[in-house]
Parts: sequence; structure tokens; C-alpha cells
Amino acid sequence: MSEVQIIGRLLLAALCGALIGFEREQAQKSAGVRTHTLVAVGAGAFTITSVIGFEGGDESRVAAQIVTGIGFLGAGAIFREGAFVQGLTTAAGLWVVASLGMAAGTGRPFLAVAGTTIALTVLYSMRFVDEAVARRKRQVRDRIEVHIEDTGRLESILKFTRRIDEDAEQVSFKRTGQGTGVLTVSVSEARAEMVADMLASHKGVASTEVLSPLYWPQKKRD
Repeated sequence: MSEVQIIGRLLLAALCGALIGFEREQAQKSAGVRTHTLVAVGAGAFTITSVIGFEGGDESRVAAQIVTGIGFLGAGAIFREGAFVQGLTTAAGLWVVASLGMAAGTGRPFLAVAGTTIALTVLYSMRFVDEAVARRKRQVRDRIEVHIEDTGRLESILKFTRRIDEDAEQVSFKRTGQGTGVLTVSVSEARAEMVADMLASHKGVASTEVLSPLYWPQKKRD
């Protein structure tokens, strides 16, 4: 393998990784262009090394270890916040760019380019689908009035609400007396009843009341 071929394969790996990293950068994820590019170049360099550096040996052993190494790197991009897990798509993206780097490193440009094209198509198209679903969820909202008997628990009540409905938002809060108040939160229509029932049993909550978009009282829970 000539030096020109080696440079060409590494540049192709870098390009594939940078394109996917750019999409992640646009989505404001922690792993962006630099991370994805380095992963792709590293995977390509390891693959080339396994091909030209271990002639007569088992060339697949180095490539197999790339997959294991990317697993550890991807795990660092995943974190959990309450009941929700974030970073799975970014971790999958790192895994994909490693495979693209390996494809470029073995001299399979068609595979690298095809894989990049399909990955970008999935990332961009699914982002539009996710945004459309999110907009639809935001359009249909109910409000819940939470009558609080201990305002010192306001923060924990809000956190508890967001664990049930991650899109829940505080609309207003009004003190009604010494240590009491009324919190109004916006939740998805499909989860309004469940959120109200669960909040009614939360410590520091006296009662909850589901309101329609026109603010008609539906049912009070004590």
C-alpha cells in the first residue's frame, strides 16, 4: 500500500466522520465534528495498521478491538436524568463513524460513502419527524392547578411533575396564604389525568384540578 493510498483512505474516513459530526453539532450534542472525525480517522488508522503491520498474522484481531473500544467511548456519551436516558443517538453515531473509518481503511470507498449517506439520511429525516411529533404534543395541552399546602416543597413537586411528563412546564404560581399556594402546570392532554392523580398523592399537595384548554374545572382530587 503506497503512502498516497494511506493518506487518501484516512482523508475519506475524516470526511465521513466530519459529515456525521456536523449533524450532531447542529443538534447541539456534546460530541460534534472533532470527536466524530477523530473516531473515524482513528478507526481507519487502526484498520490500515492491522492490514500492513501484521502481514501473515490475524489481521481481524485489531479491527475487532476497535468495536470494543468504541463501546466504551459511546458509553461516555450516554447519561441518565431521572427516568430519561439521553445520548443514545450520539453514541450510535460514534459507533457508525468507527465502522465507516474501518471501511475507508480497508479500501472500500463505496461502502464508506454509502454508509455515510444512509446515516445522514436517517439522522436528518428522523430529526424532522421528532420535531413534528414534539410540535403536535405541544399543541394539545391541558393545565393542572396544584393546591400546595407547603410551598417549601414547590421545587420537588415541579421535578416530580417533569418525571411523569418531560414536557411539563410551569405556567404560574400564586401564594394564597402562609405557606400555601396554587401552582399551574401545563402537561400533555394524554397524561393530564395521570399527572393529576399522582400529584394529588405527593407530600405537600392538598389537591389538584385538571383544567381544559378553556380552563373549565373537570375534577378535583383531595
